[in-house]
Amino acid sequence: MLHKLKSIGLSLIALLTLGIESVDGIEVSISPPRFEIPIGGKKRSHSLKIKNFDDQPVQMKANIRSWNLDENSKLKEIESTEQTLDQAIIFTPSRFTIPPGGEQTIRFAIRPKVKLAPGEHRAIINLEEIPRKNKNPDQNSLITVASMGVVIYAYSGEVKRVGVLNSVNIDTKSNGLITAAFDISSKGNAHVRMNGQYAIWEAAKYPGAEATKNIPGLDKPKIKLPANVLAAGKIKIKPVLPANRRQQILPIAKNLSPGKYILDINGDLSGTLIDKGIPFIVPPLSNTSKSVNEKF
Repeated sequence: MLHKLKSIGLSLIALLTLGIESVDGIEVSISPPRFEIPIGGKKRSHSLKIKNFDDQPVQMKANIRSWNLDENSKLKEIESTEQTLDQAIIFTPSRFTIPPGGEQTIRFAIRPKVKLAPGEHRAIINLEEIPRKNKNPDQNSLITVASMGVVIYAYSGEVKRVGVLNSVNIDTKSNGLITAAFDISSKGNAHVRMNGQYAIWEAAKYPGAEATKNIPGLDKPKIKLPANVLAAGKIKIKPVLPANRRQQILPIAKNLSPGKYILDINGDLSGTLIDKGIPFIVPPLSNTSKSVNEKF
């Protein structure tokens, strides 16, 4: 019998959104999407809730793993040691059934067996569906298993977030997609995260970085942009872990006419204000790509 593992909602900022996710017949939501916890804080017990919106019961099992990010900012499990967070977490239950429309709470606590090094420690609560028994098994049938998880960031001792935006590289491609590559270094002992908004202006109409403000309601589907703003959006890119430097890619526009533009950034890099206007040029249509690199 073939088995197919299918991950849902997997991201390194939050592995499952607060909304309903549907995967091959099961519909669940998990909240909160991630935890950030001081080790030794006043709150010793924590919980996450899993809601089953399916019309069938869902059986699941849970386990804890520690993780890192590879050079492509993709999650990878790491070997368990006395200093990894998975060794410090106790939780219950590890196996459960959620009835239709029901809810399950998983409770956990962080109790290190040894003194953890100062800074950030990371784990993930993996939740995996237990396949339902097939009354009419077929050797050629395909079983799809839903797998999801919630990230835990835990902090020991003094936490230092030191983020540096080295440059922003804007790439204009012949297929009409324009991207911005944020080159970010994390030099402290905890991850850094870029948040904020971007907007694209015609260069001739740009009022300057100091004059631009955040645009309210960017999450709404049919927002009316301010005059002279051609495109805008949230800055949603992956975190950069301690002692790492990564380029994080963000699509920012499609099919701009040839001409001169400004990428305006109103952002925050884990406490460092980023308020920049970056010029770039969309060339006439050709088979070559153009890029502009702005260093800070």
